[in-house]
Amino acid sequence: MKPSPTARTTDVRRKTEGALPLICPVCEQSLSWGDRACVCPQGHSFDLAREGYLNLLLSHLRRSKHPGDNADMVQARRRFLDCGAFAQLSELIQSEVRQLLAGWEGDRRVNMADLGCGEGHFLGALQEVVTGPFYGVDVSKEAIRVASRRHRSSRWVVANVMRRIPFACDSLDIILSVLAPRNVEELARVLEPNGSLLLVVPGPNHLLELRSLLMVDTGNFQTKADAAVELCAPCFAIRHKKSLIYEVLLNRNLLADLVQMTPLFWRSTREAKGDMGRLDELRVTMSFVFLAFTLIR
Repeated sequence: MKPSPTARTTDVRRKTEGALPLICPVCEQSLSWGDRACVCPQGHSFDLAREGYLNLLLSHLRRSKHPGDNADMVQARRRFLDCGAFAQLSELIQSEVRQLLAGWEGDRRVNMADLGCGEGHFLGALQEVVTGPFYGVDVSKEAIRVASRRHRSSRWVVANVMRRIPFACDSLDIILSVLAPRNVEELARVLEPNGSLLLVVPGPNHLLELRSLLMVDTGNFQTKADAAVELCAPCFAIRHKKSLIYEVLLNRNLLADLVQMTPLFWRSTREAKGDMGRLDELRVTMSFVFLAFTLIR
C-alpha cells in the first residue's frame, strides 16, 4: 500500500536516485536491466525482445492473447502521426514540460514515463527536451515493438497500465498520459511527491466533422476534461488547464488511418465507413484539453 503523503520524505528520492524504477511484476522487487534480460533479486527473469523492449505483461493480466492495438491499427497511427496532424499537440506538451523543468536543478535526474504510449510518438518528441531516462508503457506488444525500433534511446515496456503499473512507489518525476485510459490510484503510487501528472483528453469538438459523418455520438466528448479532473480528484489537484483547437485538411488515406487508430472504427457502421471512403478530403477539427496535476498531500 502507498504510504500517506505526510509520511513521504526526500529519503525516497535519495534511495531511488540512479536506480532503475521498474519493478518485477511477480514479487515487485527492483529490476536490473541487462543486455539480454531484466532480473530481480528473487531471480525472476524477463528476456528482452530482439528489438530491445521488455514484456512484463503476465498471462493472467491479459484479457486476450493479443491485447491492445493490433498491427494494422499501430501502423495506421504511425502514418497519421507522422503526417503532422497532431504536431501542435506535441509542441504544447513539449512547451509544458520545458516550463515544468525550468525551476528544477539543472543536473537533476528526471525519470519520465508515458503510460499508454502507443507507438511512442509523443515520448519520442520529448527526448530533446528532457535529460533523463524515458519509459514508454503500453499493453500492445505491437505498439511497443514499433516504438522500440524507432526510439532506441528510450526503454519500452509491455504492461497493462490499468492494473499494477510496473514502477516502484515514488519513482517517477513526470507521468504523461495522452488520450489513454488511466488508473488514478496507481498513478499516485508511482509518482514522486514533487512530481507532475500531465494528461491530454479530447476536447469538446475533437474530430467533430468525422464523428458526424460516421454518425457517432457527437456529445460524448463534451465533458471529458471535467470527468478527468473529477476522476483524479481523490489523489491529485489540478494545477492548470489549457485548451487547444485547430483544423487539419486530411486526404482520403489519412482519414482512413485516423478512423482505424481510434474507437471510431468500432463505433461506426460499415456503410458509414464506406461513405467516408468516397471522400477525397475533409477538414477535421482537432480539439484537446491539456491538464497538469500535482499530488494532494
